[in-house]
Amino acid sequence: MRIICLLTLFLFCFRVGASDLGHRLRLLFPGEEPTAVSERTYLTKQLENVFRQLRYRDRVDRRSIKRQAKQILERYEKQVFRTYDPAAELSDAFRSGRYNDATAAVLLALTLEEFNIAYESYVDHWESYLVLDPAGKRLLLRNPAAQPHEPEAERAFRREYLTLVRSMLDQDLTALSPAQADSVFYQYYYRPNQRLNFVQLSAYEQFRLAQSAYAAADYAATSRHVATALEREARLAFVVLDEAAKVQLSSLQRPDEAAYLRRMFSVWRAEPSNRYVAATLLRHFDGGQEALLAEDRPTEAASLLTRYLTESPASATAWRTELQLLQRLRLLGYYQGKGALKEARQLAEILHAEDPTDQRYQDYVAELVLVDLRNSYPDAEELVAQTEQAAEQYPFLRSHDRYADVILRRHAIRVRDYFARLDAPGGLSALAEFRKVLAEVPGGLDRRLWTLTAFVAASNYYFAEEDYAPARAYIEEALSHDPANDFLLHQQDLLSRY
Repeated sequence: MRIICLLTLFLFCFRVGASDLGHRLRLLFPGEEPTAVSERTYLTKQLENVFRQLRYRDRVDRRSIKRQAKQILERYEKQVFRTYDPAAELSDAFRSGRYNDATAAVLLALTLEEFNIAYESYVDHWESYLVLDPAGKRLLLRNPAAQPHEPEAERAFRREYLTLVRSMLDQDLTALSPAQADSVFYQYYYRPNQRLNFVQLSAYEQFRLAQSAYAAADYAATSRHVATALEREARLAFVVLDEAAKVQLSSLQRPDEAAYLRRMFSVWRAEPSNRYVAATLLRHFDGGQEALLAEDRPTEAASLLTRYLTESPASATAWRTELQLLQRLRLLGYYQGKGALKEARQLAEILHAEDPTDQRYQDYVAELVLVDLRNSYPDAEELVAQTEQAAEQYPFLRSHDRYADVILRRHAIRVRDYFARLDAPGGLSALAEFRKVLAEVPGGLDRRLWTLTAFVAASNYYFAEEDYAPARAYIEEALSHDPANDFLLHQQDLLSRY
């Protein structure tokens, strides 16, 4: 019985590790907020599709390093990369074909890792790129829009960047020699051809977004992206840009906010086609609502929305729609961060109702509905009943990993409970049903955990009965679903002695 107790203890302590791709995407999109989970889910599906194309159609595994590099880039050019856009985020490559050097480098790096191809990543002035076979042929893998770096263009880039640094440091850099100026540039930016690890490359990708936001005068977004970059790497280039954004943001603060808004809306109503004013007011609204939400004042954020909607030109229907969407997305993140899942779920359902075909909104609804139900119904049977009822309203729930976990958990617990009551016929019947569900229900974040729960429960029962053949057989069956599981391998070794 001591062994059974130990087995049970190991079972409850066991957690399944994510795949390498899963670890990378969790680094890029950390946390369990609906937006992060949605992006991870979406990118996993899209990348795995590219991997399948490369593996089975292009047969990359069988090629030389040079041919692998060519085919991987060709696949992305053909299927993903279409338009170079400095403001592109990672998933934009799959959603709209927009990419930049940093997002291209990250996606290509993930692909190289999938196929166990050695690479190094680098930054050279305004561009990141990869080097394959770094210990051998050193083949360059650059984004499709990459252009040769002319020395004069590089010097111009360094001069322009030093102008920003000078304004932040309040130092006269004009008297420096070219070599001294370059030394300052290297200190506050990246050295040419600076090698990065994957975490640093992901920080650079956020830095590129921050640069793009700064160029578009979206200083709040600049600071958000810089903050993310700084979580991954402490680099002076990030601090310089953050300080520049704060200076610009503070200069935009008006002593009479109400008067400023009245003037801006008056100008816009007189000239409804003025896109500059429309964009400025949109950014101004977003900054205002973010400040209110940061102070836990969502009611005032709603009032701010009403004011902007009321004062906008009658013809600005698309702008008003964008404004409402912006607030709902901000509130969604706010409520999620506060743990107010029911309020977040209501917003997600509103977004989905307005555009039922949008995959993002489906993912938001699926994640929030299933997490809300899991927290509300601890009993496995009741949870399944409520989940099935929700899936009648939202059929796409059935393709979500958390739905699979709900179903697998219920059947695994049934198996465990029958064997714990020493009811072998009931346990065997429940186990047969569990096998059927395993074959029918795809996915599941904890699929391996519930597989382990069911088969180890059966194995434990027969071990206690000193019937070692089925005890071994159930561990073997569990290993067929999770062949690299250290716990199961240990059990296999232990039971082989009986």
